[in-house]
Amino acid sequence: MDTKTKCQYRFTNRGKIMKLPIFRCLLLAGILAAAWNCSESAATQDSASNKTSNLQIPQNLVVSEPSYFYQLGTTYYIIAPKTMTVSDGSGNVIGTFNTSTGAIMSLSGEIIAINLDLSKLPMVSPTVPSKDLIAVDLDT
Repeated sequence: MDTKTKCQYRFTNRGKIMKLPIFRCLLLAGILAAAWNCSESAATQDSASNKTSNLQIPQNLVVSEPSYFYQLGTTYYIIAPKTMTVSDGSGNVIGTFNTSTGAIMSLSGEIIAINLDLSKLPMVSPTVPSKDLIAVDLDT
């Protein structure tokens, strides 16, 4: 078969029929891959950090330095960025934060939360006492 005959064979009906099923399979595989990656399940994987935009931070938290705030249900967690210790809203140390896994672990080793992104968590700062405090001597 010479070169001219090979080129003519590629553009005949038989050549198109052979290429069309492969194209259909590749097109279908591409559509399925795009649909799989664009599903909403990937967006809910880090659901803990996505809920911080409409979060009401309580005013009675005990912090000694600017710290990360995380709420799980009705429980508040404060993550100290220098030591990566985790405390409850009252200031009691209850665990540690693992930066590689994004997990809050209790002192007994139980995982409280996982896949947290500190960059998405709000910061809370220590409150400065008001300068309008008045000292009262209660002994007199």
